[in-house]
Amino acid sequence: KINWPKVVLWSETNGLKSSGGYTPYFKKRNVNMFVNHWDVCLNSDSCARVLNKRGISVHFCIDNDGTIYQMVDMNHACWHAGSKKWNHSSVGVEIANAYYPKYQGWYERNGFGSRPVIEDETCHGRSMKPFLGFYPVQIQALQALWEACHVGLDIPYKCPTDKSGNTLKGVSTSAAANRFKGFVSHYHLTKRKIDCAGLDIKNLLEDLK
Repeated sequence: KINWPKVVLWSETNGLKSSGGYTPYFKKRNVNMFVNHWDVCLNSDSCARVLNKRGISVHFCIDNDGTIYQMVDMNHACWHAGSKKWNHSSVGVEIANAYYPKYQGWYERNGFGSRPVIEDETCHGRSMKPFLGFYPVQIQALQALWEACHVGLDIPYKCPTDKSGNTLKGVSTSAAANRFKGFVSHYHLTKRKIDCAGLDIKNLLEDLK
């Protein structure tokens, strides 16, 4: 159960469904990580189309208005994190966010309002140009999803942290080796990714605790 008012399953009329690109499991799958992604798409519908066109998949999407779409049964392994070792041991979410500030006007014209703009952020030791952040309602939906996965899959309320105890802003050795149990962003797994830079998983998990 997800304690959130807007959850849509793939089987519902207005649901988003994966056309493939995942590995079916017919016995219980062991899950140790929840992986957060941003989709670099304008909304979850366009994200689903891109995923299906590329032949890959993700379990959940979170749209601009905070609607959670479940696209695939959580017991199946989605192809969302890159490596098989991560895919088969994780659950993933794509959070709608076009990333580039040039798309701010689209969100305003379509009634969603301005997105936060993230400045002075770093990832993998490099400074990032300003980019669009998540809407507060998306963060609230994400926390509700985290809570459901914590309860249903026994994923601990942990994330990779630095020496100061803050959310790590680079690759986590244990997560990359598939030895970590908890909540991660895609950039924690590989230097080839920067999503979800600026997502303070540590503090958001503290709220849930």
